[in-house]
Amino acid sequence: MMDDFNSLLLSGARVVLRSVGLRDVDGLFAIICDSREHLGKWLPWVDFVQTIDDERHIVEQWMYDMQMRAAIHLCITFDDELVGLIGTHQIDWLNQRTSVGYWIGRERVRMNFATEATAVLLSYLFDNLRLHRVSIQAATENTASNGVIKKLGFKWEGLLKENERVNQCFLDHNTYGMTRSDYLGLKETLNRYVKG
Repeated sequence: MMDDFNSLLLSGARVVLRSVGLRDVDGLFAIICDSREHLGKWLPWVDFVQTIDDERHIVEQWMYDMQMRAAIHLCITFDDELVGLIGTHQIDWLNQRTSVGYWIGRERVRMNFATEATAVLLSYLFDNLRLHRVSIQAATENTASNGVIKKLGFKWEGLLKENERVNQCFLDHNTYGMTRSDYLGLKETLNRYVKG
């Protein structure tokens, strides 16, 4: 039986990842408002979330994507508190691949929540969904995100020049990948984030 992406619950050593829903609109919007400067340096969508209705429309689209099994969108929680979001972009079922993105609210950065959440999601993508490849990108100047990616064992695959427009500037991105064989070689290390 296939998992219902709208009712996922994945546990790590400290964090719990659960499918985003309408109950999360207010909490997500509050974190975005509190973290605009922090998130807006790297993420182009921040400026487009100006009202609670903007966030509601986004969450409704995410719920539809999950119903269609096109993507996964999960709240990152710690002690039942919403601290950020993680998910996939479009899942390419034919080629068994996807890419991952995440963000953490300003007050909870540098607490390893992104690292743990990504390890938990990787475990689900490779072990449960049997994907073959996961990729991830980070702006070259975003040292925190690049650090998370390297800590998890992703392999650097190249530089994408002027890849994304943020605040009227085009940012270069590092692009990284992990294949199933890479993951299997790293599984024991990654399990410390998943199982504690």
